Amino acid sequence: MTRLILPLLVLAPVMTACAPDTRMPESGYQWQQRQERIEREWRAAQSQVPAQTPTKTQAVAPAQTSTNGAPAPEDRS
Repeated sequence: MTRLILPLLVLAPVMTACAPDTRMPESGYQWQQRQERIEREWRAAQSQVPAQTPTKTQAVAPAQTSTNGAPAPEDRS
């Protein structure tokens, strides 16, 4: 039994010391720094994505249908 407890007592503090700090910021300054970091990361990710221009087929919305598959009333002529 002590063979199990002794390594556990030694390894537990080591493993918890390596755990990431998930606490939220406590001061306004920390919140501002966090927000600015998030915005910088978001802008960097957005600049890496190429801008897509919609093609003619993407710009046209599909025809609206009712629940039974018939054309919507405004589409009937």
